[in-house]
Amino acid sequence: MHRTYLLFSVKENKKPKNLHSSTNFVCVNPFHAVKGPVSTPDTMTTDLNLTSLLNVTDLHNHTRGCSLTKTGFQFYYLPTVYIMVFITGLVGNSLAIWMFVCHMRPWSSISVYMFNLALADFCYVLSLPFLIFYYFNKTDWIFGDILCRLQRFIFHVNLYGSILFLTCISVHRYTGVVHPLKSLGRLKKKNAVITSALVWLLVIIAISPILYYSRTGLKRNATTCYDTTTEDELPGYFIYSMTLTVFGFCIPFIIIFCCYCMIVKALIYNDMNNAPLRQKSIHLVIIVLAVFAVSYLPFHVMKNLNMRARLYFQGPDMCDFNNRVYATYQVTRGLASLNACVDPILYFLAGDTFRRKLSRATKKPSKKGDHVLQSKSEETALNSLAEYVENGERRL
Repeated sequence: MHRTYLLFSVKENKKPKNLHSSTNFVCVNPFHAVKGPVSTPDTMTTDLNLTSLLNVTDLHNHTRGCSLTKTGFQFYYLPTVYIMVFITGLVGNSLAIWMFVCHMRPWSSISVYMFNLALADFCYVLSLPFLIFYYFNKTDWIFGDILCRLQRFIFHVNLYGSILFLTCISVHRYTGVVHPLKSLGRLKKKNAVITSALVWLLVIIAISPILYYSRTGLKRNATTCYDTTTEDELPGYFIYSMTLTVFGFCIPFIIIFCCYCMIVKALIYNDMNNAPLRQKSIHLVIIVLAVFAVSYLPFHVMKNLNMRARLYFQGPDMCDFNNRVYATYQVTRGLASLNACVDPILYFLAGDTFRRKLSRATKKPSKKGDHVLQSKSEETALNSLAEYVENGERRL
């Protein structure tokens, strides 16, 4: 239990023994009787008023460090972004799952990765109504501690699951474009299913500490659902977050960037005439890099900077800086959720026959046997590329 103490400036009738100290300070606990001789009101002067009394708590907080200020935009910006992501993400990912299940059979290997990506986004958008209400309710969480932990867990599973599935899609496209001859026997649906299962298992294990760190707590007479963790657990969580950033974001991003550099190089120097494959590859490069630049990169930078500021930048002269970092971090949290409504664009522009089959599904049923021919479009494109590369090598 915290106790509040008031400092009274007491002037004594006697001459001070120390010329440099004309006043004595008596520490008084307002909730207990004062023992010992204390000057009477007639011999003491106080400048206490209601304002100074109300500011005692603030002074106590400043001695511990900076108290982060919750600005008004947080109560409107985040729920507004989440509402937009919920509507567009729910429609887009529901449509994508319906297409993959009902109209994209049999799946190619890249369709397996895209289906799992859509499933991760769909689970995340279903959890957004809780956050929307939370911020409209002035960050007062009313759904209990378990749902708070699950909310933060689902967000991180979607975040890092999406990153890893985008990495799988990028590596798949890289092997098909840069190494078409070697990849024809390896780009099988069975391998994609096994890889997807391993991705889910790895992500769930890696994100499971979130179930411990995230929790509810009482702050400013309201129940807060911590998006990181409490002050006591922050040092351990900071180490965990940095490790997760390196292995869950930095390494996949390096892999994706290298894959697309090699894809662009192959598209330029091979001078291939396969327009559909070239177009899909270019769309994939643009969309994935845009998602990383706008959604994932700012979030990881500001999240770790915010925690470092909470740990090490707690001087009175750093309070304004900490509040700016905290506000920017809140902005990037909204950006991090945008991938759930951007990923359906990836299926439409870069997916195997997705756009063509979506058009047919909304117009009339496909002809019998047509789905088999369409699902092999990527393999046909890769065969054409392989033949082109092989002929080019023979000319050399």
